[in-house]
Amino acid sequence: MHKRLLQSSFFLLADRGFRLVISFVLGVWIARFYGPEEFGQLNYVLATASIFGSLSSMGLDDIVPRDMAAFKQKGISRDDIEKTAFILRLIGGTAAYLLVLGLIFYESGASRLFLIACLLALYLPIQAGDVYEYRLRVEDEFSKIALSRSMAAILANLLKAVVLVFTLPIGYIAAAMTSEFLMTTTFFKLILKKKGFLSGSFRIEYAKSALLRSWKMIFAGLLITFQVRVEFFLIKEFLGWDDVGQYAAALKIYEIIDVVCVILVTVLMPKLASIMNSANEMAYRRRTYLIGFSIYGLLIPVMILLVIIFPYLYGPDYAAAAAVLPWLMLRPLFGMLGSIRNMFIVLEGNYWYPALSSACSLLVSALTGYLLIPTYGLYGAIGSSMLGLFTLTVLTDLVFYRKNSFAIATCFYEFAYFKNLILQGRRDQP
Repeated sequence: MHKRLLQSSFFLLADRGFRLVISFVLGVWIARFYGPEEFGQLNYVLATASIFGSLSSMGLDDIVPRDMAAFKQKGISRDDIEKTAFILRLIGGTAAYLLVLGLIFYESGASRLFLIACLLALYLPIQAGDVYEYRLRVEDEFSKIALSRSMAAILANLLKAVVLVFTLPIGYIAAAMTSEFLMTTTFFKLILKKKGFLSGSFRIEYAKSALLRSWKMIFAGLLITFQVRVEFFLIKEFLGWDDVGQYAAALKIYEIIDVVCVILVTVLMPKLASIMNSANEMAYRRRTYLIGFSIYGLLIPVMILLVIIFPYLYGPDYAAAAAVLPWLMLRPLFGMLGSIRNMFIVLEGNYWYPALSSACSLLVSALTGYLLIPTYGLYGAIGSSMLGLFTLTVLTDLVFYRKNSFAIATCFYEFAYFKNLILQGRRDQP
């Protein structure tokens, strides 16, 4: 298991690393070319669309891979699960797209912001194709997932570069960003056809079963995403578009860090779904947190380097973002804690807890944001965000989910396990 886990992680890390590098370069170019105001509008639409991400995914991102891996649905094949999940996600994505357009139109009318939303938020229904990635993930086809995403990223970023070279309006950038999702879905589907998978059938009984479990995740996801993005709306309300662009530029830097824990959870979910039980749950929980803390520690020098080079990359127009960047270094740590915690919540079927913890976190973020942002500007936004994330990942667990807090506090018990694993690997080498 450990060898396959390392191989899977390597492929996904190589893909994510490659995509982050080219996207980061193009992202800096986009930010400098369009300036903080238009860059802020682009990211404001992204923040609005991401709120409805859980509706678009129908809460199936963790449930479907687990079902495919556990394979306990009587009379229902993986092909049936794939087809059913695809249709559910297409319905959810279309509904999410229409909601985003409705909100943006209500706020700004037929403006440039609405045009950006029309083009950019199309990714929500297109992401129904992520169901094909679920299947490839469960089949351990991580190298093909990585290749598909990397090829789509190359083509999409070439389109972005063409837009910038010919100095086209920002709507073209939104379209180029959406094209990456369309190309990724196309590549996934082509790979599945080559493997000879059947098309499957829509199974209403599985759809009902999945939605009975996932609607709680949809609700929780809406709360979680709104909690994470609420500062964008408060910054726009109290400070203006320029500061939205400054804040978005600062957060973009940490996407490079956040992605590592996302990969960890992506790889571990189908593995743990098939082997975890009540007897070994705490051990696996501790080991995962220990891996997460180790990764975060190793990435601290990377974050310091990014803080140093940021002013040179983005230029003087983003001086405000450079000033607040060091204060965001704890954000990836909270992201790691939240990602791992949510993975185990899904594995144990505790679908109510994410909604409860997210509601508490959202309340803290909104209240502190209203108090701090008008007075302290972007520093107040960071303060409210950090307090919200601390509530989400630490305080609520101490009150409602102490098992998880105990696993975090005692994860160092697993040092001996990893030490023996490393020694065993050395002994097995020829």
